[in-house]
Amino acid sequence: MSFCQHLEKLGLPVNHPHIRVYILTEAAADPAMLARMEFHDTGHRPIWRLDKLAGMEKYSPWLCEITRDGEFDQWLEKVADKAPLTVLFSRMPSDELWQHLRLNSKFAEDGRRFFLRMGDPSALHLYTASLAYQPSSVRHLFADGQIEELYFHHPRAELACRAQPLFEQHLDSTAECEGCLVWIDVPTEESA
Repeated sequence: MSFCQHLEKLGLPVNHPHIRVYILTEAAADPAMLARMEFHDTGHRPIWRLDKLAGMEKYSPWLCEITRDGEFDQWLEKVADKAPLTVLFSRMPSDELWQHLRLNSKFAEDGRRFFLRMGDPSALHLYTASLAYQPSSVRHLFADGQIEELYFHHPRAELACRAQPLFEQHLDSTAECEGCLVWIDVPTEESA
């Protein structure tokens, strides 16, 4: 089974004709993650400009488009029970999504610069939840509906849930609305 097949089994929209499947992860998530992306010739790039952030390669969020049933997809399923990552389902081409995420990954306050650890699903989950009651922020994060949903996957933190903007909802009986977000818990192997 591949990672995309696993996601499909969980009810995620991997087969939608207009949706592309991406992951956001940190190189630190798995020691072989970056090497595997390169080895399998999977399109990937860091969200942060690493030429100005020496030593931050393993903490930078890396965006990678998943080709269903490709070699990287097969490998990813083998490490998915340990590797923390966020899956994005988007209508945007890779370059547009990269630019959008890049703009959302940095903040300035009181003359100081901050970077959101988007590659850490727990951090991105908390950030996304903090926006629940800010409609314009939710709309902006989800690129005016171009990002269909996020799936936060962090096995060690027991985090397995989906987030959709309310304006793109696909509600089922397990969905929970909070502000402008719809949250759907995803069953894990342990809870099944």
